[in-house]
Amino acid sequence: MKKENILVIAIICIAMGSIMAYHNLKSGKLADPTPGKESVQAENISGIDWQSYSKGTQLAKTNDKQIFLYFHADWCTYCKKLKKTTFRNKAVLTYLKDNFISIIVDTEKDKKLAAQWRVKGLPTLWFLESDSSRISSIPGFVDAKQFLQILKYIHTASYDKMNFSEFVKTI
Repeated sequence: MKKENILVIAIICIAMGSIMAYHNLKSGKLADPTPGKESVQAENISGIDWQSYSKGTQLAKTNDKQIFLYFHADWCTYCKKLKKTTFRNKAVLTYLKDNFISIIVDTEKDKKLAAQWRVKGLPTLWFLESDSSRISSIPGFVDAKQFLQILKYIHTASYDKMNFSEFVKTI
């Protein structure tokens, strides 16, 4: 390969990297949280009222609401798909807001919490009682229709009476 071609490719790469860095800096994605303090992602994903882990668990106790605990990372393809599809569905947004405290955890920024919950892959979705006791978890992407069914199954405590397949037949 000629030196001129390598130089052109290098200039293009530098320019693209600069543009991406500027965009991320402008949107707050490069801002480093203060060490020792929890942070919720700067962007408000699709209108969900995300809480930090400590604040969310406290709100759940105070308001006697179940918890939706979402583990993600910026590099995760299926996390991005959840954000662009499932987390934009109006019925999902309304059901979450009315019945759950939503907590978001970036596994890259809070590795200790991810390890505590034994997160092995992303996305990982956990459902908890208001006292933070575990109900169940779901690994991977879930579309809006099925996620809404899962939210209803969890919120109505139908998991105590029947399996999910039986529940789906009742709604």
